[in-house]
Amino acid sequence: MNFRTNLMKNTLIMTATNLIMRSVAVSFNAYLTSKIGSAGIGLFQLITTVYSLAVTFSCAGIKLASTRVTVEINSGRKNDLRKSMNMFDSYALICGLSVCLILFLFSDFISENWICDSNASYSLKILAFSLPFVAVSASLSGYFTASNLVIPYSFIQLIEQGTKIITAIILLNQIQNMNVKSACASIVAAITVSEAVSFSLSFLLKTLRIDKKTEKAKIEFNRLLRIAIPDAAGTCARSILLTIEHLLIPKGFEKSGTGSAAALSAYGNIHAMALPILLYPCAILTSFSSMLIPDLAAKHERKDRNAISRTVEKNLKRTLIYSTICAAGLFAFAPIISDLIYKTDEAVLYIRILAPLIPVMYTDTVTDGMLKGLDQQIQSMRYNIIDSALCVIMVWFILPVYSVKGYIFILYASEIINFYLSIGRLIKICDIRIFGKIRFSSEFQGDIPTFLRSTQC
Repeated sequence: MNFRTNLMKNTLIMTATNLIMRSVAVSFNAYLTSKIGSAGIGLFQLITTVYSLAVTFSCAGIKLASTRVTVEINSGRKNDLRKSMNMFDSYALICGLSVCLILFLFSDFISENWICDSNASYSLKILAFSLPFVAVSASLSGYFTASNLVIPYSFIQLIEQGTKIITAIILLNQIQNMNVKSACASIVAAITVSEAVSFSLSFLLKTLRIDKKTEKAKIEFNRLLRIAIPDAAGTCARSILLTIEHLLIPKGFEKSGTGSAAALSAYGNIHAMALPILLYPCAILTSFSSMLIPDLAAKHERKDRNAISRTVEKNLKRTLIYSTICAAGLFAFAPIISDLIYKTDEAVLYIRILAPLIPVMYTDTVTDGMLKGLDQQIQSMRYNIIDSALCVIMVWFILPVYSVKGYIFILYASEIINFYLSIGRLIKICDIRIFGKIRFSSEFQGDIPTFLRSTQC
């Protein structure tokens, strides 16, 4: 089976897996909303925001590094893959254990001073124990993606999702007196159990499939750091800013005159109801973006600029067409979709307001994956940090005055700025034709902003 056929097969498998997982996740969100209410979902979203920050620090760029190095070794580098992966897993485990300890010890402080709700403390303590599993699983995920082990790994992801949902439903149904604290604790306990199951199966798959030990040396540790550290710095910095942004959102709503419960409800409606629907069709592009990283990395390793330009050009066109169709469909059928999934029309307004942003969001997702595959993780890091910093500033100043309307404006401004910076970088390093005879060449820089030119390789 040639590389192109293999790429298509793996992409289809990952797409099917992501669609199943997102379908289940949206249905599960609907179930949770009916079980604990939109205010409870709002608090759960804040807990997961802090958890996402902890996950980012735990993984510390390891997935991208694992993917890239595995591609390099499989492409002919004279290094031992098993020894290299063991080094990656050890690095990930140290990061995961360190962040686990920090989150566990400071969960009370975070709950009181960041989330401003003591009910979150117990949930954060439970989630801390999942971090070592998450970190090593990220390392293994990079190896599976680059080694064409998509089918068994997709099966593991489905088992993880199923374990989480079944465990959560069992625990929620055992609660005698339902309250926000016990409900959130049950859900995060299910997440921790599912991460442990996923890690166990992933580690078993790696043990069975990776080559036996040889006399070859493992890849140099500084090679791991050269890829992981820039990505980790960027994702960690952005995650910090995103966490600040999301923790400020309910407070900003309150300052605008909205009560505490109503603030959490508005936050939950946007992030737990509208955005999952808007991002659902992006599962196809998320899978494809992940598969483009090893594909473009291999072409970059061969210095095949023509093949790179063709790949970038083709996928930008397809993404723009697909995302435009999705935007139109979601805008037109928002009432039907909201009623079918949530049995309420609370999400309709937000779906329709944010639907025109879909082409920007989807194209930015694919652009980010292509930049990482082309060894542009440092530039991608810069753009993500700029975007997130601007978001925090806008949330701080705009939200208390304009409330939900201000937040919608912030979402639009954030996505457009990030997309503008990312696509500008991609155009600069590739010779691509978007539509018709309009060609953007890396050799022509007259229309590229000066501050982007300064970062050219």
